[in-house]
Amino acid sequence: MIKEKTGRVTFMPLNRLKPKPVAYPQAPDAIPLIEKLRFDEIHRKAFQQVFGKTCVCKDLTVAAAYVRSHNLNTITLDGDKVDRKGALTGGYHDVRRSRIEGVRAVTSWMDKYERDNQRLQEAKVEISKLEQEITGIVGKMQVLNNQRSTAQASREPLLQEAAKLEEERQQLKERISKVHMDGNELDLEIASLAQRLKDYEKELASPMADQLSPAEVKETEALGKQVDHSKQAMVELVRRRNEVSFICS
Repeated sequence: MIKEKTGRVTFMPLNRLKPKPVAYPQAPDAIPLIEKLRFDEIHRKAFQQVFGKTCVCKDLTVAAAYVRSHNLNTITLDGDKVDRKGALTGGYHDVRRSRIEGVRAVTSWMDKYERDNQRLQEAKVEISKLEQEITGIVGKMQVLNNQRSTAQASREPLLQEAAKLEEERQQLKERISKVHMDGNELDLEIASLAQRLKDYEKELASPMADQLSPAEVKETEALGKQVDHSKQAMVELVRRRNEVSFICS
């Protein structure tokens, strides 16, 4: 208590206490304070020693009169105190602002401060860990952004190449369609030539008369040349047909 400056305490053994009897005024406006206190009977001498010469009065005038007439300490219901030595203390005293209560409050707030400070340190450690995690995540995000930028940069040439290949595919598709049409036309032409060739061969295989006029002989020679020309044309068409079939395959 000396270190914390909270007051002074005096200790007395009960067997050494010898309080003197007090003559209280027999009046309803002066009530002995000890009659309003609750304590164990074993501690009566201690309470008589401290509070035995104190009465409670209704106002300051009555309290001052009993101090002079009965040599007592008095206290009013409003908290005013009149001492036997002449000291007068007025006003209400808030026990919540007493030194002991102040010490208790300081101790309580110190404990709370220590707890809160410990929680603050733990929170700082946790914040530091979270900041490290955030830094790591930001670094990973930067790496991923760089990878995405690289992928986007390499994607553009691939898209251009894909567009070029698609254009070539369309051109080849159109070319194949044209080749199919050419093949169909060649098939028709080959069939026509084959039919004409059969007709010529049939005509050549038929028995000719012994006597032919010069005009008929000339026509016969012309037909023979036409047959040879048709055979050559047919061979050329078959060759072209084979080329078309190879391209389509």
